[in-house]
Amino acid sequence: MINGKQLAEERIQALKEQVSTMPQKKIGFIVFERTYATEQFVNIKMKIAEKIGIDAEIVEYDDELTTEAAEDFVYAISAQYDGIVVQLPLPPQLDTQVILNTIPLIRDCDVLSDIALEAYAQGRIEAMPPVASAVHHILASINVDLAHKNIVIVGNGRLVGSVVSRYFKRQNIAHTIITETTPQHEYTSALKHADIIISGVGKPHLITPDMVKQGVILIDAGTSEQAGKVAGDIDPACYEKASYYTPVPGGVGPLAVVGVFENLMKS
Repeated sequence: MINGKQLAEERIQALKEQVSTMPQKKIGFIVFERTYATEQFVNIKMKIAEKIGIDAEIVEYDDELTTEAAEDFVYAISAQYDGIVVQLPLPPQLDTQVILNTIPLIRDCDVLSDIALEAYAQGRIEAMPPVASAVHHILASINVDLAHKNIVIVGNGRLVGSVVSRYFKRQNIAHTIITETTPQHEYTSALKHADIIISGVGKPHLITPDMVKQGVILIDAGTSEQAGKVAGDIDPACYEKASYYTPVPGGVGPLAVVGVFENLMKS
């Protein structure tokens, strides 16, 4: 098992040392709709901010929920912070990408605006999308040579698949993306022959033991709720076949959160 909490704690200690030698930075977590899930995610980030020694605020938006109004709000408050995070997911009536694009490049700690993603893809900024950073640290922790590995990314979403793909492209590492629109025989074959599977779909236990080979490395960045508990995309029964795996919770998540604050320090 790859212990994401332990790896995250090492990164937190490094950030604490960095923060102690630099001017104070301030980050704002913007919440457009308070739900149980968003509350949990933001509280985790606030606790880690306190642990590192970073000034953090939760900024709740309680006006009319329209894309235009949300854009104006993000733009208006962005100058008050060194870093901005818009807590996802947003309510369905809001255009998520339009709102993310309002975040100035130098304050985009999630690296999710179109400008930030393009700058990252081209190697023009040091900041990394947090999940891509998490995958980087996980793979580095097991010292795996990626050059000759068959790498499969399941899902091509904004938070996981697309940014992890950009990370591999920057390293000139070959990989395959499969989604729900991939023909079934290609989907099944890709998983069965994969040396490394990185999944970020958000469907509980989507990947089962019969779909993967012995010795596979499993990195589960998909989270969803099942029977009142957080579940990953990968059925825990797959772990017996894996050489390495990240659990859910406690795998990718803690490292991704730390990645937000690493980006803040680079801003």
